[in-house]
Amino acid sequence: MMGQVQGVSTPLVVKTRVEKIRMIKLSTIIYRTIRSFTESSLKDMYPWRKGYEYPDRLEWVKDGKWVLTAFKKVTKVDANELPVEGIYKITDSVIPSIILRSPKTEILFVVLSSGEIGILYTNSKVSLAITARAPVAFVPAEPLPYARPISIREIVGTLSYYVSF
Repeated sequence: MMGQVQGVSTPLVVKTRVEKIRMIKLSTIIYRTIRSFTESSLKDMYPWRKGYEYPDRLEWVKDGKWVLTAFKKVTKVDANELPVEGIYKITDSVIPSIILRSPKTEILFVVLSSGEIGILYTNSKVSLAITARAPVAFVPAEPLPYARPISIREIVGTLSYYVSF
């Protein structure tokens, strides 16, 4: 019978390119909105998987949690890719195509000229679009029970069950 020697491990050998994931800390409200959307959106039996069509938009509603609005008229935005893959600096006016609202916050999404969907980040100096290819995940700024990193890829992947451009 062969045994394993305690304290001795085989070193990990990485054979492909690896990108370090950057963690962006979000307020508890924004983090919980994103988590509710990504974790409870995909089961067909839930009532919020049925959209409501208005003349200019479609909406999906999870009462008391969030409303997802996708506008029918999509204005693509021009942007320049930054050194980190999947992150773009927006170079023209920003018109969100998708909005995820909770009672206390909203998360805006834009469609780039390339057709990629990006989460919009703005401050007084710059507007960025962070796409599914970006090595970025969101975590809460304060400790929360059962919190986990939520990648941009997961968020955009969840959106793709509702709409595509």
